[in-house]
Amino acid sequence: MSEIENLHAEVYDLLIKYRNIDPSLYFTLRRSNRDGRLDKGYWFYGNEGYLALSFWTGTDWKNKTPNIIFVILADTKETYLEINTSDSDAKRKFVVQYLVDTLNLEISGHRYKKEYESYGSDYLESLRHFLLSDKILIDNIIKEYSLTFFDTAEAGINFIEQTDFEERIQKIEKYRDALDQQEIPNTFDPKEKPIKIKEVQIENFGPIRKIRFDEIPFSSQWVFFTGENGVGKTSILRAIAASVCYRRLNDEELNKEMSFKTSITYYLPNSQLRILNRTNNDIPDIAEPVVNGFAAYGPLRLKTNLQSQRDADFFSNNLLSSLFDQDSYLLDLQTQFDIWKFSLSIDYIKRKDFITEILTDILPNLYDIIFDDVVNGISTTSYIEKDNEGGQFQKVSFSNLASGLKSMVAMIGDILIRLYEQQPNVFDPAEFTGIVLIDEIDIHLHPKLQKQLVQQLTKTFPKIQFIATTHSPIPFLGAPKNSSIFKVDRNSESGVLIRRLDHQLELGDLLPNTILTSPIFGFADIVPESHTPGTLIRTEDNFNEMEFNDQVKEKIQDFITDRKEQELINLFKSRRQ
Repeated sequence: MSEIENLHAEVYDLLIKYRNIDPSLYFTLRRSNRDGRLDKGYWFYGNEGYLALSFWTGTDWKNKTPNIIFVILADTKETYLEINTSDSDAKRKFVVQYLVDTLNLEISGHRYKKEYESYGSDYLESLRHFLLSDKILIDNIIKEYSLTFFDTAEAGINFIEQTDFEERIQKIEKYRDALDQQEIPNTFDPKEKPIKIKEVQIENFGPIRKIRFDEIPFSSQWVFFTGENGVGKTSILRAIAASVCYRRLNDEELNKEMSFKTSITYYLPNSQLRILNRTNNDIPDIAEPVVNGFAAYGPLRLKTNLQSQRDADFFSNNLLSSLFDQDSYLLDLQTQFDIWKFSLSIDYIKRKDFITEILTDILPNLYDIIFDDVVNGISTTSYIEKDNEGGQFQKVSFSNLASGLKSMVAMIGDILIRLYEQQPNVFDPAEFTGIVLIDEIDIHLHPKLQKQLVQQLTKTFPKIQFIATTHSPIPFLGAPKNSSIFKVDRNSESGVLIRRLDHQLELGDLLPNTILTSPIFGFADIVPESHTPGTLIRTEDNFNEMEFNDQVKEKIQDFITDRKEQELINLFKSRRQ
């Protein structure tokens, strides 16, 4: 057990002991297994450097942590109370008016802090002291003033609800039991569905004559295909999708002279393997997808189905349409919520909360999403953004989002809907399993979003395997370790060719210029066409470093006058004599 995992375990055990004495003690626990944190035993908020514990509601939307937190540092075990109100003027006024003087807080911008230095590295004793002193003061102030201070329309600072706490602690106990067992079952269940792909062989599909890519580790969450336009990357995704979902190929897709064949080796949840073969349209009468958790996307991802286009067969008929049909629509969140709302077997509120939390986590500067908003008498979804200083923009509908954000919302929303439909007993999207195909993952996106999309999909769906094509080096900057990379080429003699590259490159050590000139993209050089021969090519690691070097050069030029230059020349001459 690592130091930070041990920290979470000891704090959790202490709080449970206090709850045995006082059952009304509620505290914040992780709601989601996002980034696989619960699998690692991270029961509270924080990261590898600290643990953040709270006993109240109120979340700073920028920092994604509770407004009031008791912090324990992982390395020194020092503790302190921190209140962060960068998300709300009302919360800031509440803290200044009622908590700053009472708790003797130090003020630094929108942060308020109190260190518990006398306890040193004895963090459990410091926590005990906090529970019996400052926590009681904060409780009394919230109990007396919070309800009347905060507008009912604004989320303020208040107490954790019993139902929410009990739901979370049940989830934590489930993960604690799994960690204690630490066993992978060896029994084979014939009903068990595959969750990842290990290797694929494709014959006679589009430009593909015969290709094979294999030895994808179970730990490899991302599989990337690169290559120039027209070499067959999309055909690879379509062949996989058609096989996974038993899609019937039409006459144009079938080769009349040679049979379409695929052989796909899948991982089961227990890491055992299953091999499935397909030839032409020899598929089962009841052709359900092999994987119980699947979605596929083509490069055009800006349109979602309208309310008027909703019908009972939309989901079942459209599982692969985005990848095969450029005019297809993705599933719309508001439309789907309207369907879920009237289903007695679905916890609509819980799904909506998880989806809202995920999208506000993933999308930059997205402050809130109002599902079921009413605009001009019509039920719609409104998106609210804030700038980096906390200023709020006017709420907009999906159609008025920037195309990059629209693309991310549409695809992530569609992924969530499809996985919820296929795995209805799952509430936390971080527990979904399955395979998602994405063609041209970089399209429509600013370079920042290209990196962030891969990062956020990795964290949001840690048990999903993503297979993606890209023409950009930027998504690789967001890729996790153990990603698999394949370069696709094509020639007239052999058709589509595929070459594995991740064994030759340490992706975590490469910057975009190196990725572009590596075998992944194969640039001979990355010198701009507008570059003047004989002038300096800037090779600094970042723009700030370049600016700094320019400032140093300017100061040197100002300092080195003709007289000083001659003095230096004379000095060097004298040293040579």
